[in-house]
Amino acid sequence: MASELRKANLIDRPLLVLGRRRAFVVEGDSMAPTLNEGDVVLVEPGSKFGVGDIVLAAHPYRSSVKILKRVTAIGSDGALTLTGDNAAASTDSRTFGALAPGNI
Repeated sequence: MASELRKANLIDRPLLVLGRRRAFVVEGDSMAPTLNEGDVVLVEPGSKFGVGDIVLAAHPYRSSVKILKRVTAIGSDGALTLTGDNAAASTDSRTFGALAPGNI
């Protein structure tokens, strides 16, 4: 996902149908005010990301859970520090540590 959020356009909709984008409904307040509960986001699997981007990651302890977080740092070993925009409502790298890029 790019550093700047944008609305879905005419190109995103066919890509969603073709499986090149995936839709997710935001649950919880960890990314408020940027993303709020009930918002729908489109994710482009395999896209490049950097510090400041919002990414979808596998939760490190709950395999059935995906998390949307912001990349706040990339370590020299490639591990990503992910944090929610609303620290008071977020379980993120401050709790579970940095994640390997393969979890994104």
